[in-house]
Amino acid sequence: MNGQREVRIVLVRPRDPRNVGAACRAMKCMGLRRLAIVTEGLLDPTQARTLAHYAADVLDEATIHEDLREAIGDAVLVAGTTRRRGRNRKYFSVFPEQLAERIASLRTGTVAVLFGNEETGLTDEELSLCNLAVTIPASSEFPSLNLSHAVQVVCYEIHRALRAGHLTPFTPIGASALDDLVSTITGSLESIGFFTQVTPRQMGVFFKDIIARAGLSVNEAKRLGVIFRKIAGLASRNRNSSPRTNPPGTSMQNPPGTSMTNPPGTSMD
Repeated sequence: MNGQREVRIVLVRPRDPRNVGAACRAMKCMGLRRLAIVTEGLLDPTQARTLAHYAADVLDEATIHEDLREAIGDAVLVAGTTRRRGRNRKYFSVFPEQLAERIASLRTGTVAVLFGNEETGLTDEELSLCNLAVTIPASSEFPSLNLSHAVQVVCYEIHRALRAGHLTPFTPIGASALDDLVSTITGSLESIGFFTQVTPRQMGVFFKDIIARAGLSVNEAKRLGVIFRKIAGLASRNRNSSPRTNPPGTSMQNPPGTSMTNPPGTSMD
């Protein structure tokens, strides 16, 4: 991640220290390490460390604040997670991936992402300190996520957006390469005598539709072509190496009027 850009996860009034530990693990898996905890009391570090599981360093480096304003005072963008909207909250909210895109567009500064208490979430006052609200789409029958699960979802989207420029772009093969591959496949099948019920052209349409929908990469298409060419090559080699048999109606017997006995006047001596 760019050293000039910082993403800070802020847990506001977390109730269960085990959720704090699980949130640390969720953060570290996604390459995020800056954690701030807003709490009026002390959290049991032993319980938190139990679920941190190889992310205790994130927990140890976390900053503790009694006041939320202190935790977000230097942030250029503050986002609060919530599933509720209204007059005293935010009239609209963005999805986690939209927040991530916004973060990725920033070159400098600190972005603070707030997660509220497990029971009540962020209060109206806490959410009013945010520039925007973030909502994780969930089932209307049970829309409340566990704190660490919500952290995981949002951190994943942030990590994905920040890493997008480092991934190898995927480009499916074009029409010409697709036609070449289909020609290779049908030609190989034809060479082994496959076509008895359908024609190469009919089978070509079948394969072209499937491969076009699959959206193969250049390397995948090359590999598939190699496989079918090898199938045809192995079939040809097996035919050439098979023992020759006599054509139908022939035998190894001597032609009429000939004999395996020695001609008159000759001897095997």
